[in-house]
Amino acid sequence: MLLSGERTMAIHCPACEHVQLHHFSLFELSGSPHAFYCACGYTQAQITKRNRRYEISILTAAGDRVRLLFPFRDIWTASLLTLYSPDEGEILGFFGDCDHVEEAAVEYDSDLLQPDDFFAPEVMTRILAYLQKLAAAHKIGCTCSSPAVGIDVYPDKVELVCSHCGSAILMSAVSEEDVNRLVSLPELKMKPASYIYLGEWLKPIR
Repeated sequence: MLLSGERTMAIHCPACEHVQLHHFSLFELSGSPHAFYCACGYTQAQITKRNRRYEISILTAAGDRVRLLFPFRDIWTASLLTLYSPDEGEILGFFGDCDHVEEAAVEYDSDLLQPDDFFAPEVMTRILAYLQKLAAAHKIGCTCSSPAVGIDVYPDKVELVCSHCGSAILMSAVSEEDVNRLVSLPELKMKPASYIYLGEWLKPIR
């Protein structure tokens, strides 16, 4: 049996809430992680070949990273694999033949935000990219005992929420001023049981 290696993966982006399709060849994969990026700039997932298995490292909607292991046969021959979060059982994406993945993604994506739904798509893209930069440097968090910060994206704003204590930071995402306000901050740290609007938080004292 001749295997083409052409596969498609649809991933729900926890940053912009969009489902991104990725078409690629399994022959591109190796022992080094192969990254997949959303159109908003967020790193959605990575696939790594590990002997006769493949590891898919992917983010949940709350921003937690999970690692899913699949045997060689499933990755190469399955028409459709649904990627589930091990703990909550939420759908994180789909993997398999192009037609089957696209059909599943369209059905799943019908109720989620699309890029055209944003008030200012370019502003939202820049804000999400900077938030990812901070997250990668471990500069987003909460000072409570068990910090686990998730992100909620709306048409005109972004909200960071600590899933442990419920603290949150809300930021507008409609203007150049909103971008400048965010990028002026080297880190975002919440205090337990607090709710902060970024614009008010940074308002100068007069």
